[in-house]
Amino acid sequence: MRSAYLLVLPGVHMLDLAGPLQILSTVSELGIGRLSVQCVGPDATVQAFQGVALGRIEALPTRVGSRDLVVVIGSKLQAALMASQAWRDAATWLRRMFTGRHATDTTIAAVCTGAFLLGDAGLLDGRLCTTHHAFIRKLRARQPHASVVDNRVFVSDENIWTSAGVASGIDMALRLVAEIFGDEAAIRVARENVVPFRRFSNDPRLDPQYQSRSHGNPLIHAVQDAISQDLQASVSAPHFAQSFAISVRHLSRVFLEETGLTPKQYQLALRMARARKLLTASNLSVEEVSSKSGFSSVQAFRSCWDKMETMPPSQYRKSNSTIRR
Repeated sequence: MRSAYLLVLPGVHMLDLAGPLQILSTVSELGIGRLSVQCVGPDATVQAFQGVALGRIEALPTRVGSRDLVVVIGSKLQAALMASQAWRDAATWLRRMFTGRHATDTTIAAVCTGAFLLGDAGLLDGRLCTTHHAFIRKLRARQPHASVVDNRVFVSDENIWTSAGVASGIDMALRLVAEIFGDEAAIRVARENVVPFRRFSNDPRLDPQYQSRSHGNPLIHAVQDAISQDLQASVSAPHFAQSFAISVRHLSRVFLEETGLTPKQYQLALRMARARKLLTASNLSVEEVSSKSGFSSVQAFRSCWDKMETMPPSQYRKSNSTIRR
């Protein structure tokens, strides 16, 4: 069982809290993994900046495991809050738990102005970080030993994550789910909550079976699932479209609108991804690779391969093999 602790202070912004809380709670709801999600803080009851009273805030834990997650939720950044006992108690807890000889590899994240609390706890020194665009200069001035960057949705530096706040907390939470449970899990969580699972310019490329999944069309997600499960399916045949109670022409049009690809193009991308993995992780012959990747013949495989790759399959295997010789 992993635990996710969302640290909540007075004046908390509701969306800063609700976004990550919803995303992380969905992991267990969908049966993806065992993740216990708790709101914790110095005070058992707090009032959000939006006027909502929040109760049943658990006490700050005395122990946090290396596989756990701590998310510091942003609050309305006011001088009274930063001088309050709750702020001091939270900063002391973070410092005691995660710095010096007590430092762990626990993943620690901050939404919006939560970065200021991480900074006061000494967790941002020498780190890349970000916060809401309105507070970039203030964070730079308050934390001169941190590298504060702007125009970023979120930033990760080893085990420390920070986000720009508000809706960006959802993006960061989804990425944390991907880091812990995998891309497929994050896409399932995103689909359940009808939000896009976005990749950014410096992010690793998604495998083809997870690409083109940021849309919200349940029919096309079902079609993509079917193609992934049967790479030999005749996606252009009438019976394939009819299994989804739709015509071939209408399916092709909607699929292209939602994904930017035709069903056949999506299927070929998945076939090629499977072929690459089999070539690099097995000793199967090219004939076996083509068959297991859904191609009707070796000739069809080689024709597709030559259009997408610059080296022949045998050379690709030698250059990228993961098998120890």
